[in-house]
Amino acid sequence: MYNQEKVDDFIQRSEEVIQNHDKDGAFHIISAEIEACEDKYLNEYITALNFIRSEKVLDWIEKNTLRIIDVGLSWGHLAASSQFNWDRATKWLEKGRPLSLIALDALVFCTTIGERLNQSPWMRQIQPKLIDNPRPEIVAARLQRYLGADSVPRTKDAVRKIIENIYDARH
Repeated sequence: MYNQEKVDDFIQRSEEVIQNHDKDGAFHIISAEIEACEDKYLNEYITALNFIRSEKVLDWIEKNTLRIIDVGLSWGHLAASSQFNWDRATKWLEKGRPLSLIALDALVFCTTIGERLNQSPWMRQIQPKLIDNPRPEIVAARLQRYLGADSVPRTKDAVRKIIENIYDARH
């Protein structure tokens, strides 16, 4: 049975860890607890890592792909909060699911401009961007190639949003 109190308690403890440790120390403590949590809590527990904002989190996601069963937006949110870049995105697209879905969601978050309606207050506050800022035509071409391998509605929708975002950003 899912226990929201357990999740809330973990998030509260994580906030205290982040306040009382440097980024590396906080990452080590929080990620160790997430690795020990039951898989059914994984999607909720990872939200604590958003505040670390480090590429180490992206490495951690890669290391834990076998545990990722339900790829909710929380994974893309986490990747976008963690210094996500185009180089990593292309690697994840090549590896396929679940990493490719996380990459697409992160790319949506990283290419959204303006008011970021329907995004969390955290995304509105940090306004993540791809650090290496590739040219729009490179992103669009790679995403179109990806659609050849995975063209389910969720993927098509994400690719459409990303391409709209990258070309809207130029105007």
